[in-house]
Parts: sequence; structure tokens; C-alpha cells
Amino acid sequence: MFKKSLTAASVALAAASLATAANITVDPASTAQKIVGFGAGAAYYQSWITAMSSSMQKDFYDTAFNGLNLSLLRIGNWKQEDSKSIADDAAIVKAGKERLGNRLKIEMSSWSAPGNLKPSGSVNGSDNGQKHSKSENTLKTSSSDPYGKFVYSEFAGWWKKSLQAYAAAGITPDYISLQNEPDMEAEYEETLFEPTESNGIAGYKQALQAVRDSISTLANPPKIIGPEPLGIGYSNFEKYAKALDDKNLDGYAYHLYHAGDGNDNSGTNYLNPENFRKAMTAIGKNYGSDNKPIIMTEFCTMENAVREQDMLGLAHIMQVGFTSGKLNAYIAWELFWGEQNGQLIGVCPGEGWSSCTEAKLYINPEYHAMRHYSKFVNPGWRVVSSTADGSDIYAVAFRSADCDSISVIAINKGSAQNLNFSVNGYNPVYAVQSTESGEKSKTVTAGAIIDAPAKSITTVVFTTSNTAALQCEDSPIDDPYIDPNQNFGDSLVIVDYANETSAAGWKSDETLGKVTFETTALDGISKYVKVPLAGCAQDDCGYQHALFTIPDAAAVKEPLTKCTDLVFTMRSIDAEDASVNIGGAGGSTWSNYQYGNSAPAGSWAEVSVPLANEIDSTGAPFGSTQLSFNSDNAGIYIAKIVATGCGGSSTIKGMRTNFAASDLNKEAKVFDLNGNLLWSGIKGQALNADGTLRLDLKKGMYIVKTKATTVKIVRK
Repeated sequence: MFKKSLTAASVALAAASLATAANITVDPASTAQKIVGFGAGAAYYQSWITAMSSSMQKDFYDTAFNGLNLSLLRIGNWKQEDSKSIADDAAIVKAGKERLGNRLKIEMSSWSAPGNLKPSGSVNGSDNGQKHSKSENTLKTSSSDPYGKFVYSEFAGWWKKSLQAYAAAGITPDYISLQNEPDMEAEYEETLFEPTESNGIAGYKQALQAVRDSISTLANPPKIIGPEPLGIGYSNFEKYAKALDDKNLDGYAYHLYHAGDGNDNSGTNYLNPENFRKAMTAIGKNYGSDNKPIIMTEFCTMENAVREQDMLGLAHIMQVGFTSGKLNAYIAWELFWGEQNGQLIGVCPGEGWSSCTEAKLYINPEYHAMRHYSKFVNPGWRVVSSTADGSDIYAVAFRSADCDSISVIAINKGSAQNLNFSVNGYNPVYAVQSTESGEKSKTVTAGAIIDAPAKSITTVVFTTSNTAALQCEDSPIDDPYIDPNQNFGDSLVIVDYANETSAAGWKSDETLGKVTFETTALDGISKYVKVPLAGCAQDDCGYQHALFTIPDAAAVKEPLTKCTDLVFTMRSIDAEDASVNIGGAGGSTWSNYQYGNSAPAGSWAEVSVPLANEIDSTGAPFGSTQLSFNSDNAGIYIAKIVATGCGGSSTIKGMRTNFAASDLNKEAKVFDLNGNLLWSGIKGQALNADGTLRLDLKKGMYIVKTKATTVKIVRK
């Protein structure tokens, strides 16, 4: 008998190929529900965020909002008392909106009615160690309320006043839930509601009608979601959903603290997400649609310590939800929490804060599970059909609204395997991987075959330019989202007045006029600062400077030492070009100004100033904390200051989110900043080689939109 010799390596390779392959097949044409978004809660510990240093706050906000690419933020309605401050909530929402714009939607839930509307007189279910009875923890009774036997009208009036108070503070919720966990007897803030009035307890059905009627008189009322029970075991969700009038709901919400088979151990369910599939399937089949989305609004392990295995647990729970459960959105409980043990991010403002020993952010395993979805799937995308035939492999896929991108999330809960992806007509362009007790959010080589380590999550992004055969949707022009970290490639935005509301940070020599914030549109730019300068020669006036203190100077000082140029979007304030000297200040020895920078009259220009001259006393690069401007002209307008040539980054805070191939050959539309259509044709016909607009339009900023991208472009 003939014997063939095999090397040990070839035997191992053959065995691996036979035993560790899994096939994941995606059908781009088979679509399901539309995605509303991915998010997390900011309901407690808000004051810990605002107590951090400015540089630490920036790191937190960049990591939480840009790093996760969040589209939903859940907050509480804490206006149970008029004196309750919501300044911390307002600061957090403002920071999120600055980074993500109107892409970031706000969901607000109430934990309790005001104490004066409850028989106990308290927002809490227990006070001084004494638990209130169920009848004390619901609404007060009423003999005259038009909605029923309890004070529903007063409760609804409180909700309306709360929304007005939050709007005055800069928070306008997109969604509200009138009561967090109406079935939960808690010691903290709570108000009990039965599905409808019974056993001396107020009815959710009646309260919902009252709140709907009350807030409908607001100019822009939020959408109402509910009933938001504690869990989906015991048919609890259905008990509430069947009792209420569903025309009063704009969407459905629930939590997952008990599972379909009545399992009440959250930590166990995290490790066994299949416990949820049966109940989620029933809810997904009978409730929800694109018109009434299903949103999972809160869940965590309830464990006191961070567990590595919960990364795969969360990813698997979301896979169950978006496939069998037909979820349109998923909101984790804790975006942040005090100390190390936050679900996504742990926060220590500094030593002495509870058990904190230093100022530090903790990026925990579940952060990366959420990121595998939220960073690579945007609102408006749809779930598409996917199958996985490997052992312990769970997959879910999403397709962009305009069909050019598909993101596939594959969860490997078993041993190391080769994942073979088949996405008809699409090519892999980007992949990221996280491994339990190993590297997280690690970029790996994209391909149709990817090695998946044991107990890992792999997200692969696929793109195509051939979408003609698919039922595609267009992206809205009114809410373009551009990752702030990607607007200028390897650049750092120092200030963009399109996102500001004041001329904060500016001061001038006493003889100069005050720098002011302007909102009268000039050639498509509607927000900028007016910087008065000397208006006469130095021999007559001497040196007079306008100084600008760089925001978050401590945080950007080190990056500025690595950037090559500062780019100013500016123009003259009068009828002649302004020649402006620009230099560093705030400790730098950059006395060699960049002389004679021309701010043109009648048009905006991007003026580059090299940073090579900015050094310290030893000749080393120096990152300024201030910038200085002087000129014998009357002054300049400045719309934006950007540092360029800073070096690319693939960190959590800055990873790109647009993976579409070049779209220069695609149909495009050009709009002004008010959304008026000015031109349509092929994108490459509209742009110069440097990416500026070549069309015969006024100088200024315009929006250029294809199905794949929406970007702002300058007409010089």
C-alpha cells in the first residue's frame, strides 16, 4: 500500500479547515425593520461628569458620543420639585449634540410622579427604612378627574410643565415614557400603575390618555413610547399593551430584567441570551413596525463587578433582539456610572470620590459590544436577512438606507473559527474585532474569510456601487451627519462657529473694539465672529492685538505640537482685503509672526499659517494656548479655525464611520445651507481636484449630497 508522508503543519492546517469553518450568508434584498438607533442611559451620576476637569470631560464626551457613534441618549425627568437642577443633564446633552448634531435623539423616562401627587407624599417607594404600601405609591385618588378615579390631569400637567422646563434648559426630548417600570415596587423613585385602574392602583391606560392630551398642545410634542415594564417574562409586556389604547403610543418600550420563561436573574440571562428569544419573538410578531418602533430602553447585569464575558452577552442579546425580536433600537442602562463598574464607562473624577483613587475613565467590555453595532450601523438602516451555519455563531446584518453599505456583526461564543462571509454583490472594506479577555475594537484585515478567535465579536463592513436592483431609500438632507473627527481627515477643529453661540475666549487690547458673535449670513456662512483690529498703521497706533484663548487648551496643547498648519476660514470686514499678522501666544516664543495673511473682501478664504515657527525656548515644538492677531486694517471675520497635518488616528475617539467607496461618478445634488436645491448632475463634474466646488455659484459653503454621502464644500 502506498503511503503518503504529511508534515505536522499540513495535518494541523487540514484539521483546522475541516473543524473550524462557519458560513455567514447575507441577502441584501431581504429587508426587515428600520433602525431607530443605539444608545445608553445618563440617569444618575451626572454631577460626576461635570465635576471632571475640562480635558477629562472632553475625553469622556469624545469617547462616549463619537467613539460609540450614539444615536439615542436616555435621561430622566427629574422635575418632581421645581428646585431640582437639571444643569448637569443640560451640559451632557449639549456636549452630545455638539458632537453628533440632531442625529442624537433624546429619550426621557420618569421614575416618579411628584410626591405631592402620591398618597405617601414621597417620590420614593421607601423612606427611613419603611416601605410604603402599594396604594401609597400610586397616584392620589380623585372624585372629579375627567380621566378616572385618580389625579391623572395633575400628573399630565406636571409632565407638560416638565417638558417646558427642560426645553428652557436646552433639552427637547424626541421620545418620552411616562413611567419607568410601572410594575416595579422599588425603594427608590417609583410610581405604580396597573394596566388599567384596579385594586386601588392608578391605571396606565388612563394616565397615558391624559398625558397625550396635555402635551399635544405643545408646539413640538415628543413621541410617547411605553409601557416600559420591568421585563418580558410572565406576559408582563402584553398585559399592559393589550389594556391601553395603542393610538396614544408612538412606539413600544420594555426592559429585560426578567426573561420569557420567568427567569429573574439578570446576570444569568446575560450569559444565556437565548432565554429571551421566545418572548422577544412573540412581541416582535404582534407589536411594532416602522411606524411604531420597538425600543428596548434599559437592561444591565445587576452585577457589582465588571465581567469580561458580558461583552459577548450584550452582543448576543442585541442579536436576538434585532433578529427574532424585531427591535428598532436598543438602549443599554448605563452609559456611565460612578467608579470603575459602569456598564459601558466607569467614571472617577478624582481621588476621594467614593472609592476612586485617581481621575480616570474605565472603558469596560460592554462598551465594545455596543460599539460593534452603534459605530457601524446608522439610523435609517434596515436589518437584512442573515444566516450562520457554524457552531456557536450568531450573526445579524444591517443595510444602509441607500444600499451602498452592509455591516455584519458575527458573535463567536465557541472556539476559534474561520468565518466565511457571503454578501451577494458587496465587497469587504473594513473589519474590527473584540476578544473576551483580549484586545478590543481592534482593526483587522477585511476579507471574505476572517479568522475569529474563541469568544469574540467581529464586525465587517461591505460596500457596493451597484444598487440598481435593490429597493433603496434616500438619506434626508435636513439632518446630515458628519463625524466631527473626520471633517478634515487628520485635522483638529479648534473652533467652528457654526456650532457655537458666543464669542467666548476672545479679548482685545483696550483700544480695540470688542470681538462679537455674528449671525447675519454672509455667502452661506451664518455664524462667525467679528474681530476688530487697529484700522491704522503701527507707526500711528502701535501694536494692537486681538487674542483668542484656545478651548480645552490643556487637551489640545500636545496635539498641536504635531500639526503642521493652522487654517483660518476668514474674510475682511470692509471693502478692501485685510492683511493680517497671525502668531502664537500664551507662553510660546513664536515671535516670528506669519505676516501678511490676506483675508479677502467680499468672500471667504481658507488661509494656512505654518506651525513650524512655534517653538519654546529650547527650540522644541510648542502648543499655544492662545492665538494673536494684528493688522492695520479695520478687522476680519473668522468662521472656523482648524489645525491640519496632525497625523491620522484609529483610536476609539476618532475612527471613521463612512466606508462607502468613492462616489465621484455618482449622481449628486448641491444645496445651499438653507436646503435649497441649486444644481444636480454627476458629483465629479461639480468638484475641483482639491475638493472645492467648481460650479458658477457665489463664494461660500454648500452641501453636496449623493446617496452615499452628505458633505459641506467650499466655493472659493
